[in-house]
Amino acid sequence: MSKKEDEVEEQTMLAGKRNDGKKKSFQRRQWLEKRRKRKRKRSNIIDQNQKHRNVNSGGSNRSTIQSVSGSVLPPLCWSAISLMCHLKSDHNLNKNCLNSRWQWSKSTNNINTTTILLDNNKQILFHPRTSSSTQVILADRPLPSNGKHYWEIYVPAVYGTSIMFGIATNEQQMVSSSFTNLIGIDQHGWALSHHGLLWHNGISRSYLSQPMETLRPILVGLEFDADARKLSYTINNQSMGIAFHSIPKDKLIYPAVSSTSAQSTMILKHCCRACSSLRELCLKLIKSSDLKENLNNQLLPRHLIEQLIQ
Repeated sequence: MSKKEDEVEEQTMLAGKRNDGKKKSFQRRQWLEKRRKRKRKRSNIIDQNQKHRNVNSGGSNRSTIQSVSGSVLPPLCWSAISLMCHLKSDHNLNKNCLNSRWQWSKSTNNINTTTILLDNNKQILFHPRTSSSTQVILADRPLPSNGKHYWEIYVPAVYGTSIMFGIATNEQQMVSSSFTNLIGIDQHGWALSHHGLLWHNGISRSYLSQPMETLRPILVGLEFDADARKLSYTINNQSMGIAFHSIPKDKLIYPAVSSTSAQSTMILKHCCRACSSLRELCLKLIKSSDLKENLNNQLLPRHLIEQLIQ
């Protein structure tokens, strides 16, 4: 091979290498551009979600701090009708009881709270946009001073700093500007937090063997024995035993819940008075019979009619 041919071949090889280098460089630029586009797309999705979560009203009580950091929040508003994962209660199948008529109180849903009551005050939506506080909701009336009273609260997803289920007096503090276990922070409340701890008079103690599972639905049952002055819990239809005793007799007692968590929901699924005497069993039987439809026919004494329509 001549010297000239060698030079031509060498130049051809160098040109090939340059073309290969340009091709690889072009391919790398394409890959980097696709990667940047994917990152921008993910960033836009995250920004849109953050904007959706952080929309604030123009009022003076605008919240700026979220109670769930870094985690994906459940939908903005849960519907009791649309929820498909409701846990089924065993209470109605196993116990005789008289329905109670209490619901969550509108009077606590005032200018100092963002909490919303839905579904005839059976459903609570805490901190509809973001949360920077702890808020308590009480029942609209105290529990009777005798008998056993039972109610169940369904929570579609448990998360955040503190979600509590319990009872309180009408002296209970309703709002705190910090994230705290507000029911039981003093002598006016008795409650179970979703971390599995009981709180009263500012002191906590262990109750559940483990915390309630995060971002999972749960059905919490509470039974207040007004005669024995005791409060017990069930979790997903399993009895957890007596939590509190020696609850004062001289105080009006209200069902109570609290939450620090943005867009957290609680639904009052069932509330009743357990039939613990022959009189209450008879009232239940009469309510379930045709006699209830004929109250205006004076078939029953007036004082009994008043008991039936309570």
